[in-house]
Amino acid sequence: MSDEKKCLRCGGQNLVPCELQSTGKLYARPKHAKFVTIFTTGVLMYADVCFDCGHAEMFVDVDKVKSMMKKES
Repeated sequence: MSDEKKCLRCGGQNLVPCELQSTGKLYARPKHAKFVTIFTTGVLMYADVCFDCGHAEMFVDVDKVKSMMKKES
């Protein structure tokens, strides 16, 4: 099995890792984050952009997102 990523839209393998940016960085914050983390910056979002068709797939560090979540009792 190959670890090479493929574009979800066209199946191409010409993917380039990118950071998303607006006037600053683009962050994701879980809707049900712990109270303490509401006032902190969210998790930096990244993207892989297909240089064949232009599709961009966004992703975050899942472990960081999980650490921000409330523990279910």
